[in-house]
Amino acid sequence: MARRGYTKKEARRHRTNMRILAGLVDFFGTVGGFVVILLCAVILTQIIAWFRGDIEQVFQSLLSPLVEAFEGTPAG
Repeated sequence: MARRGYTKKEARRHRTNMRILAGLVDFFGTVGGFVVILLCAVILTQIIAWFRGDIEQVFQSLLSPLVEAFEGTPAG
């Protein structure tokens, strides 16, 4: 069974369809990339806010044993 070739009109239509498909893929890729970047920015903001709220407690828990150690020793 011999395969027939494309006519110029069919080839042009096929090329146009492929360009449209490539444009749609580019568009959705760009939108998807923007969403991923936005999501990363939100996550980073949440991590920074969590760190700011928690850093005082972390330092307090780290310094507490040191303060207790110095308070427990007799001075002079």
